[in-house]
Amino acid sequence: MMTSSESSSPLSYSSTPSPELIKINSTHKSYHIEIGLTILFLCLTIPSLLFLTLIYHRETTSISPTSTTTTADSSFLKSSFQKNFYRKSLWNYSHARCMDDSIASYYIRLANNNNNNNNNNNNSYWLIYFDGGWFCYSKESCNLRRLYSPNLMTSNNLNEKNSFIGIFSSFKQYNIIYVPYCSSDLWSGSSNKTHSHGSDIFHAIFDDLKIDKNFQKAKQIIFTGFSAGGLGLLLNLPSLLKQFPTHIDLRVIIDSGWFIDYPGSINGISKINEAMIYWNTQIPSSCQLKPQYKCFLGSEAIRLFPSRVSILVIQSLFDQTQLHLDKLNTHSNDFSLKLIENLRQSSNRISIFAPACSIHGFLFRSLWPQFDIEQRTLASVLNAWLKRKKRTHVQLIDHHFDSSFCPQRDDDEI
Repeated sequence: MMTSSESSSPLSYSSTPSPELIKINSTHKSYHIEIGLTILFLCLTIPSLLFLTLIYHRETTSISPTSTTTTADSSFLKSSFQKNFYRKSLWNYSHARCMDDSIASYYIRLANNNNNNNNNNNNSYWLIYFDGGWFCYSKESCNLRRLYSPNLMTSNNLNEKNSFIGIFSSFKQYNIIYVPYCSSDLWSGSSNKTHSHGSDIFHAIFDDLKIDKNFQKAKQIIFTGFSAGGLGLLLNLPSLLKQFPTHIDLRVIIDSGWFIDYPGSINGISKINEAMIYWNTQIPSSCQLKPQYKCFLGSEAIRLFPSRVSILVIQSLFDQTQLHLDKLNTHSNDFSLKLIENLRQSSNRISIFAPACSIHGFLFRSLWPQFDIEQRTLASVLNAWLKRKKRTHVQLIDHHFDSSFCPQRDDDEI
């Protein structure tokens, strides 16, 4: 709010013209002096009023960041949407480091419930989003990643476009926790040698949230992971969720992280096996699968989740990332048919939205609500899934690859 001194200062200056002007005009007739003073007054006053109006408009239309935001985090608040978020750095956790050795961070946006008369619910609903972005698996591949995708290896830069559109703009009544991906290790590593600390970052965040008074009031938590973020949830969540009180409604969304062990292709498996050694991947004790890369596979990991947890899998049947990883023919339906079979094997445990789209990732896109299968949109499926209290499942799969609507915008691509 503008203070009285700020608003009155320009006006008080304009009422006292400079002595030089008064002296120059004193030789003219009195009405010339009055006209001159009037013009001077207007010249000084009008710009001041315009300036004050612009400041007032800016202060009344922008949303102030949470009071806990520090000066060091001010660079994060770059747009009107971002001003809802504040940054929390994990500086108390020595191993919570990005691949460039910067301190890992996460971001919180508290829900805007000013119009909600029930203040007890203001901080009850949470969505936690773990971002993705492929991985690197050797010194050579990580050097290339550092060269071409440096934003995926640091906490010092934030991809604004891909981080603050899509699902965040739809869940306005939820508190949002956004976790950038900077470890390049599928949220699984713990290695000082290779600077792979995804597992350390993941667990440090939830240790840090234990002392968050707002988070302690949670009644529903939706854990969401895109791509590598989804794989990180499949690996790390089963053991973590057992620590949450039973009265909390726990839900998980895996967006484009449901990978399958495709027969006949050893490329994807070999890369994961090589990477797990490089990262010093931390396999939770709850997963005893052999070989250990299976702990990342949805159909295997899903069996380890507590039965009370509701899970929604959003997965394209022609996922370009997995087809690329396994070096498969993008025009063959064989992979898609095996993916459908794999999803069906877990159909008694998960809700499914699986359109025949040649893309990777849904919820970060501005058009995410409009994807549909047989004219049932992703937004309607998500709403139905959120409303279901019983462990019944919403399942929509484009079995014949001809019933999907896949809207795309060029600026939605990663």
